[in-house]
Amino acid sequence: MLKSQLKFVLAIILFSNLLKAQDEVNPYKKLTKQFIGAVKRNEPYKNYRFFDTTFYGRSIEQQTDKTIQRFIKKNGPIVAIEKTELDTQGCKMAAATSIRVKDGKYLWYHYYDQGSYITRFEIDTFSKQWFYIPEPVANVNYTKREILLQPNGFIQLPGTLYLPNTPKKCPVVIMVHGSGPHDRNCSFGKNKIFQDIALQLVQKGIAVFLYDKRTYVYQYIDPFPMDSMDYNSETIEDAVEAFYVIKKIKELDSNRVFIAGHSQGAMCAPLIAKQCKGLKGLVLMAAPGRSLLEIIPEQLDYVLTTVEAEDKEESEKIHNAIKWQVKNALKPDLILKSKVLLPFGAKAKYWLFDRNYKVLEEGKKLSLPIVLLQGGRDYNVTKKDYDLWIEAMKGKPNFKSYWFENLDHMFFEGSGKAKPADVLNIGHVSKSIGDRIGEFVTGTK
Repeated sequence: MLKSQLKFVLAIILFSNLLKAQDEVNPYKKLTKQFIGAVKRNEPYKNYRFFDTTFYGRSIEQQTDKTIQRFIKKNGPIVAIEKTELDTQGCKMAAATSIRVKDGKYLWYHYYDQGSYITRFEIDTFSKQWFYIPEPVANVNYTKREILLQPNGFIQLPGTLYLPNTPKKCPVVIMVHGSGPHDRNCSFGKNKIFQDIALQLVQKGIAVFLYDKRTYVYQYIDPFPMDSMDYNSETIEDAVEAFYVIKKIKELDSNRVFIAGHSQGAMCAPLIAKQCKGLKGLVLMAAPGRSLLEIIPEQLDYVLTTVEAEDKEESEKIHNAIKWQVKNALKPDLILKSKVLLPFGAKAKYWLFDRNYKVLEEGKKLSLPIVLLQGGRDYNVTKKDYDLWIEAMKGKPNFKSYWFENLDHMFFEGSGKAKPADVLNIGHVSKSIGDRIGEFVTGTK
């Protein structure tokens, strides 16, 4: 009896040591512990090697150092470094580490690029949920397949196909991101918008393809310099490439391929459709009906109404600076070679495309089935845009729309005045969205 008990204890010890060894071997966990260890030993100067040597890398290093110094000044030095967990975010990785100070615990988040350099650092209060947790899946009869897009000889975009395990060829939806650098799951904080939608649809027998956006994969590096970027190189070319790659997969019905664009992805959808021969239909989610240059000032004015009184003055300065840049982008004499400050670091080519693009005119030319989904709590794309779409598509039998009063820009349910920080609250895409997309896909023959 004693001998068997000893064997059991030894087995537990060996298993525990094995897990610990695996934990230490994982390169991202090891890097994270080394970084925090240097801070704990008051040797932060050793952490320069965790940032690349570009202008952006050094800027991120300075921001990270300031964040840590403010934290230590307020909370005191690190007493202990506890567990680290990882979350794969497309082709990159995020690490969350529980650290202890005198008065409690906090979570330190490190976001790494493909070269294992830190691209973002954040500190959050301690909580039980560190990363995204999907909703329970009723039907787990599906597989995931990795697929690489190569829209040209210099660009490679990894993606994931959610494929129902069915003997019949199934329809497929390709998800297209909104503005900004997004991973394939459209991750925000502890939420993954596109993964929510993929899991809802794959349970209905509909395949879904998600891919890392070009501005995410090549966020600060060539071969995708900002000077060359417009809607084509940022979004349209890659969505078109995804369409033709997906059509060739034998388990999928090549005659039932759909594009679902969110926000700016929906704005680009009519131009994507023009280049996708045989596309079955479009799903427009929070689709702008105007140029971004017209929408941005409205977004800034709304956000200012949500800012606390003590932060309003500083926020107004930032917002006024962006509005001034918008005015620069709208000047009649703007040309490709113009050397003026423009919104969000994008160059003249980008904003010339935006202001000349008439999305509603392009939408009206399409004859394929289109469904528009819009949330009533969305302040990024508002009822003004929804109404513009309704008016533009009036009388067209290929168009239908749905208004969801209690949903925001990410199609999360909520109430009251929507705020920018809402996207960081833990939530999931409303099942009504998966239901409407599912009905549209299965009902389009």
